[in-house]
Amino acid sequence: MADVVTREGLLARVQHLAPVIRAHADDGERERHLADPVVQALQDAGFYRLLVPRALGGLQVDPLTLYHVVEAVAREDGSAGWCLFINGCAPISAAFLGAEAAAAIYGPDRHTIMAGTTFPRGRAVPCPGGYRVSSRGAYASGCWHSTWYLAFCHVYDHGATTPWATPTGEPEVVVVHLPRAQIQILDTWDVSGLVATGSHDVLVEDVFVPDAFVWQLRPQMPRGPHFSDALYRFPFLGLFSWPMAAVALGIAQRALDEITAVALAKTPRLGTGTLREQPLFQLQLAQAVALVRSARAWLHEVMTTVWEQTLGGAVVAVEDRAALQLAATNATHSAAAAVDLAYTAGEGSANYRRSPLQRQLRDIHAVTQHVGTAPRQYAASSRLLLGLPPDNPLFLL
Repeated sequence: MADVVTREGLLARVQHLAPVIRAHADDGERERHLADPVVQALQDAGFYRLLVPRALGGLQVDPLTLYHVVEAVAREDGSAGWCLFINGCAPISAAFLGAEAAAAIYGPDRHTIMAGTTFPRGRAVPCPGGYRVSSRGAYASGCWHSTWYLAFCHVYDHGATTPWATPTGEPEVVVVHLPRAQIQILDTWDVSGLVATGSHDVLVEDVFVPDAFVWQLRPQMPRGPHFSDALYRFPFLGLFSWPMAAVALGIAQRALDEITAVALAKTPRLGTGTLREQPLFQLQLAQAVALVRSARAWLHEVMTTVWEQTLGGAVVAVEDRAALQLAATNATHSAAAAVDLAYTAGEGSANYRRSPLQRQLRDIHAVTQHVGTAPRQYAASSRLLLGLPPDNPLFLL
């Protein structure tokens, strides 16, 4: 069983590997996936096992520690933080598998990196002992270095064009897990932001997936025996999707670091003195700092409230889940606004590729394009606060 680690110890690990992350950030952009030394550094630090149970040799950190670590890595490089969020949070899916399957993927001797896609939905056809799966999924971040892959699929009868329906009339969804050798990575990731995440499309062609490596999407699904701790009763999206807000905050914090450093020496073309002496810059910096710090504070406050409810054995109420979704969405868009301010304050020199600010601008606006904290999530949160049912079946998991 792995030793219990502290938040402070994990953040110290981030600082230890920070020079490796920064040194290879340009390599990742050129190659369009994380450089091998960065992947290895994250692996050596145990960061792909943040949510793996201690019973399986994982770190099993609490949710707020997860968010702190993801933000700290994203502060060094947005793409590294994003891949850590995706690959480091994917183990929560194993909570719904049986003990043997979970151990086969995440056992103490495994060095698993799980990539995956949720949209578009693949096609899973029941057959003796499992499913025949075909899928083409987009945004499979970290797939280049993955050893396993998960996909969300609709269930179809053989030859059918309409998927099975749940008792509520929604399409039946299963989550399948399969080894890297059974997928094909399609070279589709030609983008402006989060370039080094390698978020290519992934193709699965008529692959057999045993029942043991499949779970059905249902509200309040039971957790497997390795996942009995309170951590695995925390709202699923709070571990599987909303940590992207921590990525956004990390990118924004790095932008604040950069523009503050630039302001000490930069002399604007108009005016006298350095940038830090300019009233307009002082206003822009103050606004950006306020956006990041207030968004982070609210996100962490809501997370702490939800975590305390979970520790107490309570099922987290819909309104508290909505508050967490809203806080994550707010943090993402507040972070984007802060980066915009920092980039604008950097004036013409921020446009050059040698300036880290242009990468932070590209990266943060790639984060805002993801559906998990896209503007539509404001409306989704509001629906729940108004007593309307959720439009995402994962919301109550």
